[in-house]
Amino acid sequence: MTSSPHETLAADLVQVTEATSRLTQRVDGLTDPDLSGPSLLPGWSRAHVVAHVARNAEGMVNLVAWALTGRPSPMYPSPEARAAGIEEAAALPSAALRTLLLESADALAAAMSRLVDADDAALWRLLLFGAPPPGAVPDVPAWTLGWARLREVEIHHLDLDAGLEPSDWPQPFVERMVDFLDGRGSAPAVTGDLAEVVAWRLGRGAYESVRGIDGSDPGEPPAW
Repeated sequence: MTSSPHETLAADLVQVTEATSRLTQRVDGLTDPDLSGPSLLPGWSRAHVVAHVARNAEGMVNLVAWALTGRPSPMYPSPEARAAGIEEAAALPSAALRTLLLESADALAAAMSRLVDADDAALWRLLLFGAPPPGAVPDVPAWTLGWARLREVEIHHLDLDAGLEPSDWPQPFVERMVDFLDGRGSAPAVTGDLAEVVAWRLGRGAYESVRGIDGSDPGEPPAW
């Protein structure tokens, strides 16, 4: 049986809550030197990753408002504003950064709960995700925002490089990511642990199990 948009969003938000709890617990266990240390993302510290997840939640609150009211409310005013917001948050004292992470996640959860209860027009309203270039056309149905947020939380938890491994991702998330990535391009000819293949396809480094079909080095992952 195919799930309705309301059912899909509600189920996704349960997973978002669980993933967010795991992430915040991880961040709570990081010391100030840990937060200032490098993440898996070039040029970003772990504090930058935490800041990005928090700012993403704030931006998604804007998208929920857009869905509910029909008045365009972009995630970020511009790519430059997005980058500046992340830098500003990453420079916060660690306690303030942790508070921002929690409060932004709580605000998004409250907004999403309103979206779950909204009518079909709101759930099917097309939005613009991220900081798209001028002239971009809304193309993201509001009911997919739960899945979008889940990707942000799970992938950037890995980016912290603070103990989480691809094998720690829930299996349903891994399988869904395979479908998501396949939908954006052809599946690469590689073998290996499925979670590690997903991490490699996301550009998060090479993993021992990931090999070409002939056993060779997999090389660089395809763009997604």
